[in-house]
Amino acid sequence: MALERFKAAPLPNPPSQYDPQYLRQLIRVIEIYFSQLDSFTPNQAQSYRADAFYGGSFDGTDITADNVTTTSLEAVNGHIDLFSANRIDAIYTDTDELHADTALIKILTTESVYGGTYYGDGRWLQLPYNQLSSSQNQTAASVAVAYALTLNTNEFPDGISIVSNSQITFAREGIYNVAYSIQFKNTNNSSEDIDIWLRKNGTDIANSNSRFSIPPRKSAGNPSHLIAVTPIMVDITADGQYIEIMWRVSNTAVSIEAFAAVTASPGVTPAIPATPSVIIGVTHVSAQFPPVTRVAPLPVIGFGQIGNVSVSIR
Repeated sequence: MALERFKAAPLPNPPSQYDPQYLRQLIRVIEIYFSQLDSFTPNQAQSYRADAFYGGSFDGTDITADNVTTTSLEAVNGHIDLFSANRIDAIYTDTDELHADTALIKILTTESVYGGTYYGDGRWLQLPYNQLSSSQNQTAASVAVAYALTLNTNEFPDGISIVSNSQITFAREGIYNVAYSIQFKNTNNSSEDIDIWLRKNGTDIANSNSRFSIPPRKSAGNPSHLIAVTPIMVDITADGQYIEIMWRVSNTAVSIEAFAAVTASPGVTPAIPATPSVIIGVTHVSAQFPPVTRVAPLPVIGFGQIGNVSVSIR
């Protein structure tokens, strides 16, 4: 460690003759000087420069730096606090302890991150999501068969995709919210029932069914319609798992119908967008349940022993 502009105490002026009191003062000044050099925090230095810092902590109400860059920052049995940082471009850490009260984090690469809330506007926080839809009519050939909804459009693919037309596939495990909206029609002259449930990797998910009742047709050639909507959460326990949304009807006169866009006609109708037969929104809610590590109290984002960290603050 180098102490920049370290202030040594001034030595007393020597007397012309031997003076025991002068020697005691001189020895005392030298003792204080070396005592400060031997301490962990010499309190007479205006600034400190260290090639390596191990353990301990930095205390203070205000630390200002235009740019701080370090290849390795180690704090054994310690932690790093970031308070009121305007922006942190990049932090690379191996499941370390990180505190951030009002830090805006652009990139955070880590083995595991746990936190209930990320402070800032969240513009760099990226989570899996997608909206899936179908522009096709879908029919049931038998009331004794369950059919999987088919999808042909990826609206916002990010970690969630369509495989084999019906399999909503997740690149990462976790808890996801699935909300479906299905446009049914009934050409029969009696009310009919519709069952809709979720199936994961070919196995029905327990307690996932919803039953809807669609009214009878209005008249011959004028069917009734029903929008079936349900939000439900699913537990994806491994990367690459998929779900399917299954449906079954009490009469094959009930089907799923899409409508083409309507062109505006003055005095008759406004322009109406196309009506998909199926719309499904999927969003990430949480890490895998139950979590292996408990969520740390806010504002802690991650916790553990500090390892190699690269920090750039602007």
